[in-house]
Amino acid sequence: MIRPATLADAEAILALVNNNAQKGLMLMKSPLAVYKDIPNYVVYEEDGAVVGCCRVAVLWRDIGEIASLAVADDCKNQGIGKKMVEVCLDRAKALGLPRVFVLTYRVSFFEDCGFTQVPRESLPHKVFSDCLNCPKVDCCDETALILDI
Repeated sequence: MIRPATLADAEAILALVNNNAQKGLMLMKSPLAVYKDIPNYVVYEEDGAVVGCCRVAVLWRDIGEIASLAVADDCKNQGIGKKMVEVCLDRAKALGLPRVFVLTYRVSFFEDCGFTQVPRESLPHKVFSDCLNCPKVDCCDETALILDI
């Protein structure tokens, strides 16, 4: 079941995200960052346990970001990630965002969700605020994809 995240989910979100970050798939998150962003997260709950998370963040009046998509290792390849992205896209649409982007290593996954690759340079500079905390800030190898809603 997918639902909006609550403060009680913060530790599970942190564990999911940082597990993927340790594998080099996304940026590490601090507890403070997760708590501050809780209203933007959705979680996938199965048998009372949070096994997935994703968030949509508004970055400006005309663009948002789908980020922090993480699924527990033993629950991957079950469609959980795609369902959470769809819910986040619905949330973005309800907010009035005309488009969302992702920076990812999972290009084919997001293409299957309807996103299209774009040059990173085509995105407004304001979308790169999280990049300042990344060790790869000067040599980023993630791919940018965008979706018009």
